[in-house]
Amino acid sequence: MDEGEMSRSGGRDCSRAEEVLKQILASREAGALVSMSQRTYSEQPILRTGADFVRERAKRRQEGCEAARTVRGQLVERRRQRGRAPVPRPGTPIGSEPAPPIGPSLPCVAPPLPEQENTELADSELPPVLRELRLLEGRGLRQGELFCRQARLAAAFEDHLPFEGFHPYRYLPTYKDLGNRELRGYFTWRASWRRGAATCAPATYVTILAFELINGVGAAPGAEALICLRQLERRCAEQDARGIGPSVTMDLRRWERDYAICMGLDVSQAVTESERAFGAGVETLRAMERAELSARGPLGGQPAEDAAVPTDDEITVAMGSVSTTDISRSPFVRAHRSSFAAVAAAVARRMAAHCNRRRKTGWVDGLVGYRTSWPFTPLAGVPLEHGWEGRERTVRVCPGQTVSYRFGRWTERRSYSTTERSRDLARLLRAIDRQMRIDWGFGHPLKEQGLPRYLERMVVEESRAQRAREDEAERRRFRVDLSKLGGIRSAAALTREALLVDEEREGYAPGDVIAGPAPVAVAGLRSAVVAPTPEPSPATRPKPAPAPAPTPGAGQAGCGLTQQERAFLDALLAHADVSAAVGTSVDMLVDSINEKLFDIVGDTVLEFGAAGPALVEDYEQDLRGYLQQ
Repeated sequence: MDEGEMSRSGGRDCSRAEEVLKQILASREAGALVSMSQRTYSEQPILRTGADFVRERAKRRQEGCEAARTVRGQLVERRRQRGRAPVPRPGTPIGSEPAPPIGPSLPCVAPPLPEQENTELADSELPPVLRELRLLEGRGLRQGELFCRQARLAAAFEDHLPFEGFHPYRYLPTYKDLGNRELRGYFTWRASWRRGAATCAPATYVTILAFELINGVGAAPGAEALICLRQLERRCAEQDARGIGPSVTMDLRRWERDYAICMGLDVSQAVTESERAFGAGVETLRAMERAELSARGPLGGQPAEDAAVPTDDEITVAMGSVSTTDISRSPFVRAHRSSFAAVAAAVARRMAAHCNRRRKTGWVDGLVGYRTSWPFTPLAGVPLEHGWEGRERTVRVCPGQTVSYRFGRWTERRSYSTTERSRDLARLLRAIDRQMRIDWGFGHPLKEQGLPRYLERMVVEESRAQRAREDEAERRRFRVDLSKLGGIRSAAALTREALLVDEEREGYAPGDVIAGPAPVAVAGLRSAVVAPTPEPSPATRPKPAPAPAPTPGAGQAGCGLTQQERAFLDALLAHADVSAAVGTSVDMLVDSINEKLFDIVGDTVLEFGAAGPALVEDYEQDLRGYLQQ
């Protein structure tokens, strides 16, 4: 091909490419791509300043005012056409308007009226007190000072316009976070709450009321304000139980505790029973551990803690409080409380010594973590006008937890780093229960669970040692026949009479002739006391036979279950409908079955789920084997 042909073909290709490019640019997709390519993020601000929020709020308020004026004009026109009186102007005093009655039957959220739906009140439509409250928001005060001044300004104010509609949830709200209609609704609800007529407790209103009480508005600072906070907390807990949310119960409990600490009040009422039991259990186990290590010598001869050494029963209670199981429900523990406490305490002491010798972490530290301390901020999130410094002090919140104020700093200390109960300790207690049932020949044996070999050896040794001690104590015990106590008293009286001289006798006169003493009947003293009879040694004594299983009789279906309970279990095992097997309350039937099978399985076998009662999957196969025996 010569140069002319090449140039002509190149020109044709260029013209064809230009036509294709024009078609692409003329299409809609190209227009969209060009418009997207021209867009940049430089036009959009990365951060929003406070001035942006002020402009947006002013814009929303202006739009709300215009909408309110439009709706008000329409309402006046409709009422004029119906022959009704016009709506009062915004400047009309509140007292001149007839207030709706507020009684016990008044709900906190009234059904929305057509003329008030989706409208916002302007600042000029607010009562004078609330207008002054809004004016304080533009003076540049910090949050705590602003809230306290607003709260004192409206401390005795009452409104009569309930908020209508949905209460949006806000985190740590104050007055400035509420719209004008919602603000009037708050003071209406607060007046109803103070009279005891409020039927609900919205989270936003409850939080603001709690802030007022903490700052001494609405109740005297101290015990009275704490009582009011507890009333709010109880009402919120009731709503939580009914599934009414959102919930601020945990925040209220924390504020109650912090307020009691700062005001020097009784803090124990602001801590749950579960927290107190857990802390007391940890303190008891730590006292036991230190006393045991001091006695064995690993602490270098240091004296034990000032607290008394805990007893075996106290150690057992502490182990139950820190573990995830309630060992007091075991039938064996109820029947042999002191024996179980002795074995459990002995195993705990050996574990404390073992961990100190073989591990870097102590036994109690491995269960609940190390002792911890961190800075403490009382009433975090609450708008306060001033701090809670005051004098230096240390407050014991609950066993194992203290809060102190020293050198201008608050510090919280705990004897544990986690409040989660220990599953390892629960397995240890269950292993002790299982081994002692075998050694005592008590009831049905529990299912074996995996334990470290050294720990299982400790359990077996301590259980057998306690059994041997009890057998030896029983062998050395003297027995007295109580039916012969009358003969013993008669013989003692005759002996005493024979040993008296004439001058010691009652009514003695010189010259009286006293009959000679009767023979002393002391044989009864010897026959009343039974000498100890030798018993065979533990090695030669036959091992006690296990208790026989209950024989099914009339109304019984094995394992102590009734016919109805057995039918209920068979239906659950077959994954069939259990409605035909239920003749009484399902709750009572499930509780009865769990109580009877706890002695065999060692745990709860039935639980309630979303679809009703169901078997615990881990024990289904074991239960089939027990029922087939």
